[in-house]
This record gives sequence, structure tokens and C-alpha cells, in this order.
Amino acid sequence: MGSRFALLCLLGVLGASPAIADSGIYYQLALMWPGAYCEQTSAGCCKPTTGVSPASDFYVSGFTVYNATTNAPVTGCNNAAPFDPNEITDIQGLYQYWSSIKCPSNNGKKNWKNAWKQSGACSGLEEKDYFEAALYFRSRINPLVRLKAQHIEPDFGLYGVKAIKNVFKAGIAAEPVVQCSKGPFDKFQLYQLYFCAAESGKFIDCPAPKQYTCSKEILFHPFQKWMLKQQLNETAAADPLVLPGVAVEI
Repeated sequence: MGSRFALLCLLGVLGASPAIADSGIYYQLALMWPGAYCEQTSAGCCKPTTGVSPASDFYVSGFTVYNATTNAPVTGCNNAAPFDPNEITDIQGLYQYWSSIKCPSNNGKKNWKNAWKQSGACSGLEEKDYFEAALYFRSRINPLVRLKAQHIEPDFGLYGVKAIKNVFKAGIAAEPVVQCSKGPFDKFQLYQLYFCAAESGKFIDCPAPKQYTCSKEILFHPFQKWMLKQQLNETAAADPLVLPGVAVEI
């Protein structure tokens, strides 16, 4: 219960935060850029079968609890709580911002189940609270808006890794970990961003960041909806309303 209450306070769900004892954990949110995923995977990427068009934005690809002493992910809770997809289907923004665009087309439930079993069941949160917390965490960061405000855009341009980190250092007072993958023109490209937050509610530099191979300047690959393969006999539908992230003060 303690961890659940702390995380809800962390994300502002409960409003004012009373004093909470630090239980020795921190949280890491992984955000994937779909343009890089679609370009690098040999299978391409596919439109989900949910009937909802995913956002042209960074997607949640992981939300993990870490032990602040060992910097190891807190796991081993897989059997603690079953996964019920009906608990999360009405969460606003789930289909847009925690979307699976892997091929063949799928409804994302396997992806959500794995996230819950591997990390969510160890978070101290109820199932719905875990997914809502991750999405709210993402909206507080609002990565694409912050990057575009500093003229870092998915336009095939080359951008400095340090400049990308500085955007967030100035905005949330913490640097992300930048993960690259091999892109076109034999260039490294922006693939994922990892953000960490202490249990107190403060964004922090990840205590033990993984080391990923990137060049000093990396490609920001565009993402267009036509990159998502349609199912057979399916016609492209108009994009539904996409929830914006939290307003950002530049």
C-alpha cells in the first residue's frame, strides 16, 4: 500500500503529497519513437487492430520499478496479480500512447499483459492505476512538444545527443538516457528515451543508466501514418481525437 500511495502522489493523482518514507525505489519510464521502430524492423510496422489510430508521438514501451540500492529492476511478482484487460480498456490515451505497432497487426493486449506481469505487479499499484500512472508520467514529460519547441524535429535532420538531453535538463531538471539504433544513411537514429523519477516525486537522472552506442549527432527519423501497414480489406480511417500532453512552459 505504501508504494502505491507514494507513486500516486508522485504523479500528482492525489494532489497534495503528505510526508512519505522513502522505501528505496525509483521509477523508470521508457518512451519509443515509432519512426525509428518502423524504419529499423525488417517486418515493418502495422496498424493496431483496436480501430484507434496511434498518435504520431513517443509511445510508452515500459514502466519499471527499480531498487535504489542495487539499481536492479524489481521483479518476481508475476504470479501476484492476474491481468484483466477489461480493467484498462477505458483508460484515456492508452490506445494512442501505449500502442503496439508490431507486425502482424494486434490489439496490444499481449504487450500490456507482459508489462503488468513483469513490472506492474511489483509497483504496489492496482492494475488500472499502474497504466494510468505511466501515461500521466509521459504527459508530464511531453517529449515531442519539448523537442519541437527547441527546433529538434523528426525531419531526417541530425541533432546532437547532448542538445536532446539539454532540452529535458532545462524542462524537468533531469536528463534522459538516449538509446540509438542503426538508421538510414548508415547513421545512428533516436530510438528510445528513458526517464527516471524518485519516489519523492522529483525527476532525477537515472542512477545507473545503461550505456547505449550513439554518435554525437543522431538522426531523428520521421513518422507518418502511411508507414503503418493496413490489414487486408481495411481502408484507412480518419485519425480520432488524440489527447494532448500536459502543457509545457518553454
